[in-house]
Amino acid sequence: MGMRGYYFTMDDNLVQQVAAGDLALKSLKIDDYPGLGIDRSWEAIHYLLCGAISDGKPPLGYVVPLTSDKGIDFGSFGAFSLRAEQVAEAVQAMSELDEAQLRLRYDFPTMLKEEVYPLEPGFVSDEDEDEFFAYILQHVNEIRRFYSQAAAEGKGLIFYIY
Repeated sequence: MGMRGYYFTMDDNLVQQVAAGDLALKSLKIDDYPGLGIDRSWEAIHYLLCGAISDGKPPLGYVVPLTSDKGIDFGSFGAFSLRAEQVAEAVQAMSELDEAQLRLRYDFPTMLKEEVYPLEPGFVSDEDEDEFFAYILQHVNEIRRFYSQAAAEGKGLIFYIY
């Protein structure tokens, strides 16, 4: 099945409470909040935007927020929160990257060598370079729309891997 990424938006005050540990994420009914699944693309998108598997610099590091120091206790891999202003910063940064600019950042051989998830040995071959870029691009565009809606509503978000 693999590890999949999922976002959901909520009122910024709730995000702050969850991040501070005042409200347990597992106590919320996640299905009650607008969400977006990005399948197994999460680490590849972070790598494409930040050149690293985790801890990418903001604001592009906010697109798939994978940090080693601010995680929320949730599930096997934890969760990551973004305040409304961070979501807005990510939207601005993503608006400056079109498909051609993303293609320039895309380094499939290095991603294979670094075993960026889901590029595990035996999962893809060298012939899958364009197909994998299309897969990443589809999810980047979905994230862009999701973040834009969240920013327009002044919402924060939570991202987790399951």
